[in-house]
Amino acid sequence: MGQHQQIAIAEAIADLMTSGEEGATLCCTLDTHDGEGNAVSIEVMQDSINISPYAYSDDPLERLETCGALEDLEDLDLELVDWEAGDHATIGIADLELVDVAQLLDNIFLKLLGCEANYSPSASTEDLG
Repeated sequence: MGQHQQIAIAEAIADLMTSGEEGATLCCTLDTHDGEGNAVSIEVMQDSINISPYAYSDDPLERLETCGALEDLEDLDLELVDWEAGDHATIGIADLELVDVAQLLDNIFLKLLGCEANYSPSASTEDLG
């Protein structure tokens, strides 16, 4: 799918994903708009992602599977951490490689959140510690 988006996502989250203990309190928020112009975002930490909004009432991991967001990603060990229908879904991504996280996030923007193929995410990182 969006190779340039995956590269931009990987660059935005590389520091927090690869900085060990020093990056444990960092959070990178990736913002963009869906195909209807609504704001969507994914917050990324070393061990989890938070999808907002999560507009569905069904299990987020099942939804990721059925919408195709997990296509071409094998042996992902995802864990449902927390979710509230219509609000957010927090998914554990511990032990995923940077490239897999970037591909997963791109797939989520495209296949779950309904972004256009040429979407352009902006990124901001803050220390929550």
